[in-house]
Amino acid sequence: MDGKAPAGESGQALTERWQAAQRQEDEFWKRAGVLDGQMQRVLNRYVDAIADLSAQLPQDCAILDVGCGPTCVARLFSVGSKTYIDPLMDSYSATYADRMPAGELICGTAEAIPRPDESFDVVLSANALDHMMNPDAALVEMRRVLKADGVFVLILYTHSPLEAVGRGVLERYVPALRHDAHPYCYIRRSIRKVLERHFIVREQTPVWLTDKLGLRPIHRKEWLFVCEKRPPADADAH
Repeated sequence: MDGKAPAGESGQALTERWQAAQRQEDEFWKRAGVLDGQMQRVLNRYVDAIADLSAQLPQDCAILDVGCGPTCVARLFSVGSKTYIDPLMDSYSATYADRMPAGELICGTAEAIPRPDESFDVVLSANALDHMMNPDAALVEMRRVLKADGVFVLILYTHSPLEAVGRGVLERYVPALRHDAHPYCYIRRSIRKVLERHFIVREQTPVWLTDKLGLRPIHRKEWLFVCEKRPPADADAH
């Protein structure tokens, strides 16, 4: 699955699927104590990488966090002004009123970012692309609002080819067993292909995962991609 609509879904069906995924996501974040655990995960995995990126940015840079959830990974940047956008922002702001970061909080989707072209020096999306209604349209928007010399940072889980095939079979033939919260599933090769339609990938770094026994899972990996904006004519050609 490479960011195209899940098998057999389009139009109203896809919208209803995404709305169901959003409801499931909202329920997840309202569980007692869940934010504490997720914030610790963010700190454990991303602090060093974000610190390295911060060191390369001017103090007055503008940073956008797309599909931020209540963890808002962009809060880890030590520089810049931050803007956060998520379809569930109103719910997060009500549930975690005293824990949301400083900055502008926008309730909206990645496919329709309410900002002019080339507004941000950094656009970040952390483990959100596979939740979106239309990932390719979201990448078009994220590229649009990124400055010509800006940096796009994508953090995403990729899955083994076998798991991706299995998910595709469930999507088409056994929808009752599909993973509603994640309509899309990527293998590493497919996300590179999707990214390169819009960006030039400059770095691809694994974010090492371990399970409760300290073992690395074999069915998925987490990656951090650092990209630059592909020139318009070049992007159109892809």
